[in-house]
This record gives sequence, structure tokens and C-alpha cells, in this order.
Amino acid sequence: MRVHAEEEDAAPFSQTPWQIAYDYGTIFYCAAHQVEEQLEVNHHMMGVELTPGIVRTRFNSARWSSDIVFSGALYFVGAGSALEVKKEQPIDFVLASIDPKYFDRFMEEAGIVGAAPRFAFNMLDTTVYAQARQLRRMFLQRDRDVGLFASEFVHNAAGRILQCADTRRRSCRYQLTPHQIRTALEFINDNLSTSLSVATLAQEATGLSGFYFAHAFTAMLGYSPHQYILDRRVSRAHQLITNTMSSLAEISYCVGFSSQAHMTSTFCKRFGVTPGRLRQS
Repeated sequence: MRVHAEEEDAAPFSQTPWQIAYDYGTIFYCAAHQVEEQLEVNHHMMGVELTPGIVRTRFNSARWSSDIVFSGALYFVGAGSALEVKKEQPIDFVLASIDPKYFDRFMEEAGIVGAAPRFAFNMLDTTVYAQARQLRRMFLQRDRDVGLFASEFVHNAAGRILQCADTRRRSCRYQLTPHQIRTALEFINDNLSTSLSVATLAQEATGLSGFYFAHAFTAMLGYSPHQYILDRRVSRAHQLITNTMSSLAEISYCVGFSSQAHMTSTFCKRFGVTPGRLRQS
């Protein structure tokens, strides 16, 4: 998938990714099953990761680096840059392009002198994260007011970026190595159809106690293991609903939900629409 940030007349809700124009550029929703992005940035780009995981990134053709992505992580890529991203796990995110002249105006209004940041990664802001989740729901519901809501999202995201343009890392007494996180996420994705427990996940993936693993996982990724498992199940269900003709009962069993009703309630909380309504749209 290649995103051209200079597009002004993006077709509403095109599938890869969904996108629509707003006041300052284009807003995109990139689904979790897309594993590779190349951003050719003529406008500034800012995005929010909606699920945690590990990604490999390369900025302006430099060396590849491996990074832990937090749930709710906000990042910024300056105009004139090139960013390549490879996801080791499915991660969905909201991405907005913004015309540099508007961002310059934000900087001026904030009293900030100098050039916009070139690259900033893993900043955290609960308000921006909540708005990104709302944008995802609006995209999935084909709500054409998404462009109006996007402007408020971009204002808040730009404000956070201007407050802190440096990469942030969480510090905690509980820690997992990138290898342990990668192994745990791969184990979850490979065993979604089974009855996963935190104790089993901790032992099989890391050899740690369930208590330590759960605290470290939550502190480093912003999701509890249980939340992440539910998120992956409902994301896999979304993919199967939109790309196969399997019944909802079959899909709920395939992705590890205890019942179709459980899948429906979790799906609705995540996407703001029932599985049946999504299939009909």
C-alpha cells in the first residue's frame, strides 16, 4: 500500500486504505490486515496507532530499525520525507495529511519559532487516541461527517506534536524485551482459535509468571493481554466478515469467541456496528 499525502480529491471510503478529504488535507484509515506501507510525504503526515505491536521502519532510506508501537502512539513525519513501514503483527491506524502552510500557522499561533519537526514517534495523548478510535468507527460506518471530525482530531494531534517532538518511552519496573514481546504477539496471532489464558501465554511465549508478564505487557503496550487478544479476535473477525461468505457463527468459532453473541457485543464496542450490519453494507 502506498499513500500519496498530496492527494486532495481522494475517493470517499476507497478500500485500501479508506480515505476522505478534510479541511487541511486527507484523512486515512488503514486496516489491520495491511502489513506494509510506504509514505511518500509531500504534506506533513500524522498518525495514531490503534493497536500495539512491533514495526520495522526506515526513514529517508536510512537503516531499518525495529520499534515497539504502543496502543495510542502518535507519530509525525515531516513534508519532504519518505517513511517505509513493515508490521510484524497486524496494526491498524488513522493517518492524516496536513498542508505545511496550515501546520506553520499552528506553530505561529503556539508561539513556536523554527521549522516543523522532521520525525517524531510514540508520543502519547489520551484525547487524540480517543478521537482516532472515533474516526475508525466513523470510517467503518461510512459516516461522511468523518471529514468534519478529522479537523478537530488534527488540531489536537498537532498541539501534542508541538508540545513534544521527541520519541517517548514508558518506564516501568516491569519490562519485556522486544524478542519477548514479538514472541508473545506471534503466539497470540497463531492461537486465536484456542482458549488462551494469560498463564499459558506467559509460560509458552516468555517463560515468565503470569503476574509479571501481565503487568509488563500492559505497561509497555498500553493493552492488557486480555484486551489485546479480544482486539485481535475482533479484527480477524472483521477481515473474515468482509472477505468470506462464512456464517457469523462459523467466524465466531474460528476466531476463538465463546459464542456468536460474545463476538457481536465485542465487535460492536470496537467498531460501532454489528457484524450483520457490516456484511450488509
